[in-house]
Amino acid sequence: MGQGIRINAISPGPIDTAMSLWPGEREDARTERMKDALPIGRVGTLTEAASAVLWLASPEADFTVGHDLVIDGGATA
Repeated sequence: MGQGIRINAISPGPIDTAMSLWPGEREDARTERMKDALPIGRVGTLTEAASAVLWLASPEADFTVGHDLVIDGGATA
């Protein structure tokens, strides 16, 4: 019988952190680059990434097990 442990993950695309900037790139240049690089046309926010994690950890996702939630602005769609 199960132990009530659920294992899930998120696979984020570019999120508004220093890691989504190229070396020496400024945020305004990244914003311009992402307009055409991602179908949604922008990087994700930390709030959007955190919301995905909170949902996976919530009771609303109790039946979600072994899932990799891709939050990449449509890059892999």
